[in-house]
Amino acid sequence: MSLHALQHSTLAYASWKTAFDSVMLIATFITMVVLHEMAYAPNTKEHIPYMIPVQGGVFLMIPAITLIVENWQASGPQSEVRIRRGLLVMATILFAGYSMLQPFIPTPVMVALGVTSLALLVGAHRGLENQKLLQNNQPEYRYLFHKLTFGKRDIIMVQVMLMLCVAILFGAPEIPSYGRIGLWIAILFGCIRVYFTIRDNRSLVNETFYSAARLEQQFEDQLALTRESNEQLRKVLTLKQNYERLLIASNEQSLREVSYETLQQVIEELVETWYSKIDSLVYLRLSLESQNHIVYFQAEKGERTDFSELHPVSGQIVVHEDMDSALAPRYVRLEAYTGAEDSQQKELEQSLFQLLLVNVRGLAQRCLHQHQALELRFMESEMELARRIQSMLVPKEQLTLAGLRARAVYAPFTYVGGDYIDYIRVNERYTCFIVADVSGHGLPASLLASGIRTAVRAVLQKSWSPDEVLTRLNQLLYDDLSKTRSYVTMLVALYDAEEHALLLSRAGHPRPLYLSATQKMVLPCVGGVGLGLLADSTYKVEKVPLKEEGFLLLYTDGFVESGRKKALRCIHSWLQDLSMLMDKHERESENAMDGVESYIWEMTREGQQTDDMSVLILQFQSTSQKPFPEIDAVTAPPARL
Repeated sequence: MSLHALQHSTLAYASWKTAFDSVMLIATFITMVVLHEMAYAPNTKEHIPYMIPVQGGVFLMIPAITLIVENWQASGPQSEVRIRRGLLVMATILFAGYSMLQPFIPTPVMVALGVTSLALLVGAHRGLENQKLLQNNQPEYRYLFHKLTFGKRDIIMVQVMLMLCVAILFGAPEIPSYGRIGLWIAILFGCIRVYFTIRDNRSLVNETFYSAARLEQQFEDQLALTRESNEQLRKVLTLKQNYERLLIASNEQSLREVSYETLQQVIEELVETWYSKIDSLVYLRLSLESQNHIVYFQAEKGERTDFSELHPVSGQIVVHEDMDSALAPRYVRLEAYTGAEDSQQKELEQSLFQLLLVNVRGLAQRCLHQHQALELRFMESEMELARRIQSMLVPKEQLTLAGLRARAVYAPFTYVGGDYIDYIRVNERYTCFIVADVSGHGLPASLLASGIRTAVRAVLQKSWSPDEVLTRLNQLLYDDLSKTRSYVTMLVALYDAEEHALLLSRAGHPRPLYLSATQKMVLPCVGGVGLGLLADSTYKVEKVPLKEEGFLLLYTDGFVESGRKKALRCIHSWLQDLSMLMDKHERESENAMDGVESYIWEMTREGQQTDDMSVLILQFQSTSQKPFPEIDAVTAPPARL
């Protein structure tokens, strides 16, 4: 039973063999025992003749040899399974050997060997029922071949057992009659087993042939599929070569220099190239259209006939989302009919026509980009001209009077800015200083600043007082500023050379910085609203005596809105830094203005500028100091725009 359990776990051994072999052994041994007891038991002390265990051991040894050879020749990675099966075979052989030797050994030794061999047999059985059958790990044809080989080995060993029984029967005349009858019964059962085993082997041979035939048919089917795939691949490669030539010709067309004047000609040549290169193409139409399907231009090739049996291809692609004109169409649309029948060819043609749409869109976008680039260069040249004109209006020279010097620092946020900075000699006594900031940036603010410059000069022809200047300017500019929804902040300072004092008026503009030896502060001068906000605005004037040496900085809000990696640089920080700078140049008043200007430029470059920046630096002397040289204008370092 151990050997047949091993056979079941190895090759799904036929169950009838287990039953037949068990019946054969039992019938043979019972016959021998019964005959022995009936004929010889009264005259002998032996109840079981020694021939029975010897013959039973031989019957077990012969199939055990077959199984152990089969186990170690089995293929596959299951080495642990083969080891467990080998241990079971070896335990069975050990038990069979014990059963053969038990009539010839003492009883204590027989009991010890019996317990040991039985324990090994039981231990070898553990876990074997959980092992998978060999059939689950092999293909069908290999499993059948392996099972057929095992069946041949099995029938050979049965035949060996039969020949051994015959040899004993005829070669040992001293065998008693009960032994001869048992041998004849074993020979009879063995012949019957050989017959049924041969029949099963023939059935296995036929099943193996059928499996081989199925395998051959599968191979032929796979070969046919491979041939079909190779044929399809050949067609695809042929199409690929044709379409590669088409793409090369199309790229040559699309890489040409193109403009609005040559765009339509290039599109027509592209349509002609595609129509001639694609053999299955019957009709092709390519058009530039608007969002409302108005056709600006179309190129058509082929005749419109009955297209019911043809494969239609259509598509469109957006050229520009925000523009829709003859020069910049919204869509490129394609309509085509081909005679392609293969699904792969249809898919490939769909992709190629999509590529044609992309090429035409690229041509249209190149024309648009070239046009925009020309417009941009023209705009840049105009902006550069505006920048030069505005820079000419900003004072580049230092103004030097007897008790006061003035210098302008100007840095627009873009090409041009909306800041206005100026100083104007009214007469020998009065000089007017103006700093203004127009709301907004860029060219509109620059145009307003230029208009303000003209208006200021017109007002100064009749009015000199800063409050009157602001009032008259607000009256002149209110209508224009209200229409454009703009406003202007302005600070006007009038220097009186006789009194050595400044008259200040402010229209929504930041308060100036005052720095002297004893006072460093933001001047608390009152002011009105910006120009252009109220039609009847009035402004106040304040007088600032210049009793001691120092500086007055008039600036726009871009001066305090520059900073890098920090919060906005507040005006009090500027006041503190400039105070330290004045203390450093206390004994070098001649170079103090250069130091202030350099420091302003340095801090402006460190920060991230977000607005136009203008600063008017006024350096004044005390009444007891030696006045500045009496020169109207001395050339200063060029203004750094």
